[in-house]
Amino acid sequence: MTNTTEHCITIRFHKQDYELAEKFAASQPNAEKNQQVYRNTLAVLAVNTFVQELRYETDLDAGESWHPVLRMFHNVADLVLPGIGKIECCPVMLGETAISLPEVRENRIAYLAVGFAEPFDKVKLLGFIPAVEIVDETEAISLTNLKPIEELLDYLDRIELAIPLLQGEIEELLSDLAEDDPVQAQVREKLQNKSISEIVAILNGVYRSSEKSDWGYEGGKALAGSRNLSFSSHKSSPVEKVSDMEEEVKAELNLIAEELLEKLSEIWGDGDDL
Repeated sequence: MTNTTEHCITIRFHKQDYELAEKFAASQPNAEKNQQVYRNTLAVLAVNTFVQELRYETDLDAGESWHPVLRMFHNVADLVLPGIGKIECCPVMLGETAISLPEVRENRIAYLAVGFAEPFDKVKLLGFIPAVEIVDETEAISLTNLKPIEELLDYLDRIELAIPLLQGEIEELLSDLAEDDPVQAQVREKLQNKSISEIVAILNGVYRSSEKSDWGYEGGKALAGSRNLSFSSHKSSPVEKVSDMEEEVKAELNLIAEELLEKLSEIWGDGDDL
C-alpha cells in the first residue's frame, strides 16, 4: 500500500483476490452482471485491505456484497465495520469522472471511490464522501467532490468514538418519550428509523458545518430528514406550510440535537476537522 503524488492510495491484488472475484462473478446470469460483480468484489477487497491497515476490524461475510442472492439482484459493494457501519466501495474506471451510487443505501456511513485500470493488477483509492452529504435522489457523485482518502481515518475515529456515548443517550431519550403523546411518538419514530451510526454521521455533519448557535436548528432539520445537504438538486420552497404538530416535532428534535451535540463536542474537540 503506497501513497501516490495525487493523494490516492494504491492497493495491489493477490492471486486469492482474483480467485474469489472470479468465483462470485461466475454465478451471474449475464456478462454485464459478471463484470459488475467482479469489479465490486475486487473493490471491497481493496478497501478491506486499506481499512485493516488503519487497524479497524472488518467483516466481509456480513456484507450484502458477500451474499450470493443479494449481489445477484442488487449492485452492492459494501464493507461492514462492526459497531461502526458500512462503507460502500464504488468502482470507477479510468476516464470516468463520477461514481455511480447503488440503490441499496441503508446503514452506509461513507462512499469510497475505487479507481480501476487495465490490467486490474492494482487499484487506487481516490477519495470518499460521507453518506450524510448525499440525498436519496442522487445517482452519481463527481470525483471532484470527494474528500482526500487520508481523511477517512479521522472520520471513522469520530464515528467510533461517538457511538458508545450516543447509544446510551438515545436509549435514555427514547425511554423518556411518552407513548401516548402524538408529538413525542413522531419524535420516537424519527429516531428509531435511523441507526446509531447514521445519527452520529448526521450530527457530525452538522457539527463541522454549522455555528454552535445553529446546532439545534440545523441538527433538528437533519434528524427530521429535511436538511438541504451538499449534493441535493432540490431546494426547499421559500414558504412551506407545515402543521402545528410538525412544528412541535421539529422543536422537540431541535432540543434533542442541541443536547446531543453539546455532549459530542466534549469528545470531538473544536470541530475544525471532519
